[in-house]
Amino acid sequence: MNASRLGGWAVSVVAVVLTAYPANRLCAQHGTVGAHLAFGDYREVSSDLHYRGSGGGVAGSFTFRKLGIEASVAGITYDPVKGSSATVSFKATQLDVRVRYEISGPVSAEVGFVNRKIKPEFEAQSMGAVRAGVRLSYPLGPGVQMGLRGGMLFGSKFSGGGTVSGVGALELGLNMAVDALRGRLRLTGDYDFQRIARTTNGGGGDVAVPIQQALGRLGLAVSF
Repeated sequence: MNASRLGGWAVSVVAVVLTAYPANRLCAQHGTVGAHLAFGDYREVSSDLHYRGSGGGVAGSFTFRKLGIEASVAGITYDPVKGSSATVSFKATQLDVRVRYEISGPVSAEVGFVNRKIKPEFEAQSMGAVRAGVRLSYPLGPGVQMGLRGGMLFGSKFSGGGTVSGVGALELGLNMAVDALRGRLRLTGDYDFQRIARTTNGGGGDVAVPIQQALGRLGLAVSF
């Protein structure tokens, strides 16, 4: 099952859940479905293998009281950066799922997973991991919300093998949402950074082959 199909199912589930509740309960819940442009910067092994790219994707979210669920799929075509040792372009399809629960005030605990597929395979590392971290949310004004998140990736698996220590995979994020048309539309912006200290063993001992990705998204969503 590929990431695009999983992402389509995730957005469909959000849409079904949104229509399953009667209108008089909408005050306790909120949902969005939309599309976004995506921009990425990817580095592997060292800064010499350096790629940049762009693409698009879809996203959906659902909030019920203190519980929030988000799912997004982004497809990006990465091209070698001029001057780097990279020579071949590739496409990355990334699925992100996050579930958060409000602990106190602006602080929420967050768990989920990330799955990134690469085509052609082995031009870069396909990977999957479980995420856990904390999110801080702040209202900047009427209809404007900013969020910061930080966490770790656990149980990382790679198409080319390799391991990561328990504290060797970090991710940080910044997001902002602005409501328009009395909350019926939402403009969104997200920036996510991942640094994964991957190592492999080539027979002569462990070799550091880190992976780093920065991913930005600009989107428009319909609110329910």
